Amino acid sequence: MRILFIVLMVCASCFVTCGQQRVITGEVGQVKVNVMYLYDVENEYRGVHQQIDSAGVEDGHFVFTLGDKAPALYFVGDSPYHGGYFFLDGQEIVLKPETVTEENIVWTVTGSPLDQVYREFNQRVYAETFGRVKDSLNALFCKAREREDRAEMMRIKNESEPYYDEGYKKERALVNEYIQKNRENPFGMYLYYFRVFQHRDFQTVEDITSEKKYVNGFGAKSSPYIPRIMERLGQYEKCAIGHEAPEIVGRDTLGNPLCLSDFRGYYVIVDFWDSYCHWCREETPALKRALEHFKDKKFRILGVSSDREKKRWMDAIHEDGSYWDHLILNRGDDVMDRYCIQGIPHIILIGPDGKILAKELRGEDLIKVPEKFVK
Repeated sequence: MRILFIVLMVCASCFVTCGQQRVITGEVGQVKVNVMYLYDVENEYRGVHQQIDSAGVEDGHFVFTLGDKAPALYFVGDSPYHGGYFFLDGQEIVLKPETVTEENIVWTVTGSPLDQVYREFNQRVYAETFGRVKDSLNALFCKAREREDRAEMMRIKNESEPYYDEGYKKERALVNEYIQKNRENPFGMYLYYFRVFQHRDFQTVEDITSEKKYVNGFGAKSSPYIPRIMERLGQYEKCAIGHEAPEIVGRDTLGNPLCLSDFRGYYVIVDFWDSYCHWCREETPALKRALEHFKDKKFRILGVSSDREKKRWMDAIHEDGSYWDHLILNRGDDVMDRYCIQGIPHIILIGPDGKILAKELRGEDLIKVPEKFVK
């Protein structure tokens, strides 16, 4: 009897697991490939995908059989760069190519209720944020660039700006609308993660604590985006204001090793930049004024460059006259992730004890903020 009971329990467990399987059946249409791939989406905006499965193509069809994958956004294509998105929801999903171009595949999806919400949202964003107008202006700009007609390029740029500015506001409103309508289902969590969270910065422990509380208020507790958010917030805690700044290691302009910890005992403005970044180099005059203002104090500036060409880095330093301490990062250094940097310039203030005092400094704040601390 005991053995029979165990067998029945195993069978029941198998039945539950099998019942949770999701099957994706697809057609490739005119795409001439032998294999199709299923990718997890790490960053929709940048098109960063991670392969999780592959399926052979037979008679123009392919099948993915998944376990209990939680509803989320996925990418199906013949490479990480050529394919299309769909929202996984439901047990039996069918993908058919609606349009195929050199850039992407647009899938027609059936059997996934939340995919319909995903497509409705994107259609509204395109229509209500002047998508057609912006596409037309972009095409005209590209033609003007091919002719090297700078006057026409500037005219089109100026004409485009109001559409982009107003379009951004409308998109934010649509994102907020759809998040509120879908807070209890996985689409709301997806939308918050990709359209809001990935573009935010959390400077203080209080900001991070508040964010955790907000995210835990969503209904889709099994969403794969929640652990991603919590992991990222853990990284933010390590570079929050008040925390000891992560070490930075590189080589100075003479090729000698240089570390952030070499500056202990000083107030240090750390400027993350590179020679290709126009807005980074625009901060040079303000950095010069800060260096002059605090010249009699225990105050230093450390430029941290992600350049890959030493000559270009050195030329930029001389062209701008940014004569203070600099280091160039070693290839493959993950310092940008360790400091949770979304983009450069990223300028922070570190105290003599190595703790972060302020972040995201610009212009006049490069003097006003350090004045609160520098003795």
